[in-house]
Amino acid sequence: MSQQYSSQMSARLAMLLLRELAYKGGKAKLRYLKVYRTILEWGGGNYAAYILSRLKDGSLIRIEGNYIVLTTNIQPSNPTRLEREAREMLIKGV
Repeated sequence: MSQQYSSQMSARLAMLLLRELAYKGGKAKLRYLKVYRTILEWGGGNYAAYILSRLKDGSLIRIEGNYIVLTTNIQPSNPTRLEREAREMLIKGV
């Protein structure tokens, strides 16, 4: 990771990503997920890859070609609100 982020913040960002993926029906391309793009922009590519690898290692997602697929039941939420929350967390470093 290019910056030091707490494990609590990483877990929260991962949950926001999962909730947006659930909102999209459980399957989407990464570039269409607002939370992922926010993490990529504000946290960097290494940090985004770290969060995705942790989700994949935990069997919460799987990669199918260009798509990311949710493998568990998660409560969906509005992507715009989730993206705003992710951006605030990354900017403030909380």
